Amino acid sequence: MIKINVVEIKKQLTGEKDFRFDVGPDELGLSEQDLPVDGQVHIEGKITNAGDVLLVNVSEKAVVRRTCARCLKEFTAESTAKALEKFYPEGSQSVESDAYVYEGDFVDVTELLRESLLLAEPLRVLCKEDCKGICPVCGADRNIHPCGCDTRTIDPRLSALKQFIKY
Repeated sequence: MIKINVVEIKKQLTGEKDFRFDVGPDELGLSEQDLPVDGQVHIEGKITNAGDVLLVNVSEKAVVRRTCARCLKEFTAESTAKALEKFYPEGSQSVESDAYVYEGDFVDVTELLRESLLLAEPLRVLCKEDCKGICPVCGADRNIHPCGCDTRTIDPRLSALKQFIKY
């Protein structure tokens, strides 16, 4: 759990507190299946007292192991995430069902950090923008060497006509 002390911020009407730290993926509750992080997650942020709520603005950076969607090559890339969320005091009347709540003098930002990092991940990643992928016929990596296979698809209704061309 990553808790930040907000005693001083709550005493001031527009109090602010900057924070910066590095944590391991296990401290954020990230498993290898969730997000394969290499090393530490770098976190920077600011907590601001906005009257009845605390505003938490964070940005995260992590090096993540990924697999290319076209050529299946494994590579690492930097993943960044940003989030701005309200934290309500426990027992507050204006709390939405999915709102973040803090109790006492500490704000637990663990779930916010975990969610923002996971939601920032793209659904489909490429090792490079112009990745050629693998050949659907022979399975060769076309980034390394072109295989020369015929990858044109023929309408199955006309495939019988291909027999006439052979002779």
